[in-house]
Amino acid sequence: MAKVVIVGLAKSGIEAARLLANRKNTVFITELKNDKAAKKSRDLLIKEGVIKPENIELGAHSDKFIKKSDYMVVSPGVRRDSLPIKLAEAKKIPVITELELAYTMCPASTSIIAVTGTSGKTTTATLIGQMLKSSGLDAIVCGNIGNPFSGEINRIKKDSIVVLEVSSFQLELIDKFKPKVSIMLNISDNHLDRHKDMHEYISAKCRIFLNQDTKDVLFLNKNDEYLREIAAAVKGPQVEFFNEYKDFGQRHSILNEDFLAAMSAASIMGVDENKMLEVIRNFKGIEHRLEHVANINGVEFINDSKATTVSSVGWALESLEKNIILIIGGRYKGGDFGLLKPLVEKKVDYIISIGEARLQIKKGLGGVKPIFEADSFSQAVSKGFKRAKKGGRVLLSPGCSSFDMFKSYEERGKIFKELINEIRKSK
Repeated sequence: MAKVVIVGLAKSGIEAARLLANRKNTVFITELKNDKAAKKSRDLLIKEGVIKPENIELGAHSDKFIKKSDYMVVSPGVRRDSLPIKLAEAKKIPVITELELAYTMCPASTSIIAVTGTSGKTTTATLIGQMLKSSGLDAIVCGNIGNPFSGEINRIKKDSIVVLEVSSFQLELIDKFKPKVSIMLNISDNHLDRHKDMHEYISAKCRIFLNQDTKDVLFLNKNDEYLREIAAAVKGPQVEFFNEYKDFGQRHSILNEDFLAAMSAASIMGVDENKMLEVIRNFKGIEHRLEHVANINGVEFINDSKATTVSSVGWALESLEKNIILIIGGRYKGGDFGLLKPLVEKKVDYIISIGEARLQIKKGLGGVKPIFEADSFSQAVSKGFKRAKKGGRVLLSPGCSSFDMFKSYEERGKIFKELINEIRKSK
């Protein structure tokens, strides 16, 4: 059995530790944070018998932990230029991601559908899972969607179909990961706080089809300029454009790219078209993605906390009627807010900016519509309600990551809903 060091004690790190310990490996964990959440996770894993107290460190990354290991597993949040990876590389210790670890232990490794893209990944993966289940197939939806791949391995069987949402971070350090079907929805400026430029970001995304061969399929969005260029250079998998697959593009042109991509993937697995369309008709959306929260005194509140890119904000604005109070901001990930000008001019009455990205928002959207820089999240929500017209809507669509103010976009969306509930109670 191997000695494995895990870098990071968030969801992926915890599930990787459990999986490795269950397979009788000796687990070490190194975590830079030393806050309440890290201590709680540490205590839980010790209580479960996953790890010995002396085999976990918080508040530092020390050489002694890393040199004991046969290989290293890194969580998606760990940068490639981080100290643990540098130490591992200096000692020639292999480094893989949690995605790669789970893949090597997956009983259904030949039946994986992997979805990536700048936006729409969660919706598409969720739809594919529902379509497969509608045909009686055992679909396991996991990955970047919230439940790590490692945490689902024990319930995956040989005849299961695994639907994975995968990010550029998860793909950076894969080695053997090989989906049967891969989907690239779109590419736009994102994570430029992590990737040095667009070339590096796109290169990471393209690793989704790195190991695919002629028996596998890669679905691309022909409407995306970057993906059209990528299609011309792909060697290995069959390339299909999901907005033209079979007759879906002609007969169902009203469907957006997420729906068409999901239908294309599900059809490969033998799902009947009528079942797919039934799933789409009954689809209620996903939490934190254009989620209707409440209507208070004629003002609709919409939680789009999962919109962490400029292009996602654009998609949200295109999807809604006008008279929008837009709450936008957080930790800047790159991208040009100025690209939103036409939609903001047409749909938005007032902008409320939050978090570290207020300067970039002012630079990109200043002069288009009035901008109020909120000092707190609660002030932003309260101000939004006061400024909203009857029949209008307050939209939280940040276009940024949450990490300057919250632990995750889920927490941001949850607190947004709690603040709205407080407003409702006061009326």
